[in-house]
Amino acid sequence: MIYISMVGLAFFMEYYVKRHMDRVRSLQEQRPLAGGNIVLKKYYNTGAAGNFLDSYPKWVRRIHICALLTALLAFVCILQKKGAAAAKTGLSFLVGGGLSNLHDRLTKGYVVDYVSFGFGPKRFRRLVFNMADFFVFAGILLCGIEIFRKDRQKE
Repeated sequence: MIYISMVGLAFFMEYYVKRHMDRVRSLQEQRPLAGGNIVLKKYYNTGAAGNFLDSYPKWVRRIHICALLTALLAFVCILQKKGAAAAKTGLSFLVGGGLSNLHDRLTKGYVVDYVSFGFGPKRFRRLVFNMADFFVFAGILLCGIEIFRKDRQKE
């Protein structure tokens, strides 16, 4: 039950942050934080990460739905097993973050992004993220750790 609650928490936290950012920030308005290392700026992303396929929003939506259904199926299957806390937590984050971004895609036609970084390569500094993206990244990392751990136990 805790893992299902984590899905809901990830979704609703991001829902309210995106709603707030959409109401109080204008597009491309920038607010530097942490000495300019973190930048708040609202951006509407019709594509996938880094605006990949932004000219094909229907394909991005379809791919997103397929990926999320795969993650949801894995989540439902692993919930029934004992242990695998890292994978269960990772899939909770992955599904919650994925649902949040899919909700944006289906209701608005784009994803609201609002966090950018003022360090690193120029290409990285141009990317704009949201909390759901960080949940997805963390979920993938946790699932990878679980897979790596299982492989090490087999040796």
